Amino acid sequence: MATPELLPHFDTIAQCNRCGFCQAGCPVFRVTGEEHSLARGRQAIARALILGNLDLSPEVIGALEDCLLCRGCTAHCFPGIKTDEIVTAIRHAYIGRHGQPTWRKVLFRKILSDSKRLETAGRMALWAKRHGLGTAAEKMGLLGAVDGRLRVANRVLPKMQSKPFLRGEKSQVPQPAKVLYRIGYFASCGLSFEYPEVVGATLRVLARNGCEITVLDNTCCGRPAHAYGDLDAARDIARKNIDRMAGASGLDAIISECGSCSTFLKEYRDLLRNDPVYAPKAEALSKKVRSFSEFLASVDSPVTLGALSGTVTYHDPCHLSNRFGKITAQPRKLLKSIPGLAYKEMPEADWCCGAAGSYTFMHHAEAKGVLERKMANVEKTGAQTLVTECPACMMHLEFGAKGKGLPVQVRHLSQILDEAYLALPSASPK
Repeated sequence: MATPELLPHFDTIAQCNRCGFCQAGCPVFRVTGEEHSLARGRQAIARALILGNLDLSPEVIGALEDCLLCRGCTAHCFPGIKTDEIVTAIRHAYIGRHGQPTWRKVLFRKILSDSKRLETAGRMALWAKRHGLGTAAEKMGLLGAVDGRLRVANRVLPKMQSKPFLRGEKSQVPQPAKVLYRIGYFASCGLSFEYPEVVGATLRVLARNGCEITVLDNTCCGRPAHAYGDLDAARDIARKNIDRMAGASGLDAIISECGSCSTFLKEYRDLLRNDPVYAPKAEALSKKVRSFSEFLASVDSPVTLGALSGTVTYHDPCHLSNRFGKITAQPRKLLKSIPGLAYKEMPEADWCCGAAGSYTFMHHAEAKGVLERKMANVEKTGAQTLVTECPACMMHLEFGAKGKGLPVQVRHLSQILDEAYLALPSASPK
């Protein structure tokens, strides 16, 4: 049975000339060595689905599930085929025919689409993790009962000892000494619950740079649903966020220190381009969005950075790399501007770390293989601090450093800048 849902992508799929250069940039292929893990293999599957030579069966979708959606292949593809978009389209077509697991449907359509439910679920998960219920659930096989591949989740997730960042607590927002910019802060789910200390650092750094901050009433950006192929849920989430952030039109920028969030918000214009009501709203919103380092590197800071010591290196989150957001020079510029801090470039800095959101839970063997390559490159730098701008990357890199026994701290860029500003007490925001 043919898969006509993929016909809009036929011309793109036809551009694959089967050269195999995609091998050079695919982290998963380097681990599995399987043709179906390669962009060339995925394009062959897509072509066969359109022609009716393959049925859109569980076996076929299983062969496509191990894609990181990192576009490592695209960087080595002469036509520049975005294989991640083809894979996402196939996943969407599969959901349309066969549905998806109940837990994913509830997560994408009931929890991530509603900020109140999201915060409630996040607080419950945080409480369970702190009180050892995650470990108990793992030992009792409860995580595996939901999905057998989730058994490793408790081991990979960080300890999460800090109080979560809740959007409604305005007292958490520092005030600038002088207002130079009015910005909206888009809170990332991962950072709000896994790394709220990063949120605190981000808000302090923005305030020191003259930003009057409005914490937006957003829910999840929608990327998780999109990655799994639930495009309908992703569009629903996008519309809800656009409505919730309608008042942001008067702000100078909308900022998120999560690379996945900021990049996906910019993609709302493409996600909703066929929606006559929301297309213009999505376009206007997307133009306002800036990643954390993108914004800071573009403005003149009113305060001086204090000196730090040690050697740092930087890992490019896939969604900020040149394959997606093209935000690569900015974080390096900021790190190099800190007095006393030595910067050492990492080999393959823009290669995926294997986290890819929940990929490390669902495809742990492949993710761990990808991570081992990344950590070997980190070790080559001799850096004491590994910096990035993504909560999933932070989680996975911490897991990798611990597993390899590397004496390296994983930090968000905002934390490093916050430390540099703290070296000058007079620069502290009110």
